[in-house]
Amino acid sequence: MEVKGTALKTTSDFVKSKFPKQYEEWFLTLPEKTKLLYKNINVASWYPMNENYLVPIDRIVEMFYPNNNKMGAEEIGRFSAEIALKGIYKVFLMVASPNYMLKRASQVFSTYYMPGEIKISENLERKAVLQISKFNEISLNLEYRIAGWCMRALELTNCSKAAYTIPKSIARGDNVTELAFTWS
Repeated sequence: MEVKGTALKTTSDFVKSKFPKQYEEWFLTLPEKTKLLYKNINVASWYPMNENYLVPIDRIVEMFYPNNNKMGAEEIGRFSAEIALKGIYKVFLMVASPNYMLKRASQVFSTYYMPGEIKISENLERKAVLQISKFNEISLNLEYRIAGWCMRALELTNCSKAAYTIPKSIARGDNVTELAFTWS
C-alpha cells in the first residue's frame, strides 16, 4: 500500500508541534530510509505505507503515549484534521453538516491511501458509519488516527458529545474496519 506525502508531513509536524524537544529523539528511532525521506517529503508524491507511515506513527505512540495507544493515535489524527480543516478545507466548516463532513472526509481519505476504499456505509441523523476496506496494511493505530481525524472534524462542525466505537477492525482480523460515530 501507499500513502500520500501530505500524511507523512502531518505526522512529522505533529511531533515538531507537540513534542519539539523530543523530535530528534523520535526521528532517530525511524528506519534509515524513512529518515532520508522525512528530510525532504514531497507532499504530492506517494510512498510505501508501512515503513514511512505506520512505523513513525507507532514510534510516536510508543514514545509519547506508552500507556494509552488509542489516545496517542487519536491525537495525531486530531492534529491532522485541525491542519486540514482550518486550512484548505476551511470553507466546508461554514456550511457542512456533520453527516456531510464525514461523507466528504471519506472521499478525501480515499485520495490519501492507495489502494483502499473508505466510504460511508450508514449516514443517519446523529450517526454515521465509516467503512474501510481493501486496506491490507491498516494497523490499530491507523484506525485510531482516522477516528481521531473524524472526531475533530465533527467538533469543528459544532457537534457535541461526539463519540465512536470500532465494531469491526481489519487490524483485529475482520474483513472491514467500521468506525461508528454518534453525536448530538
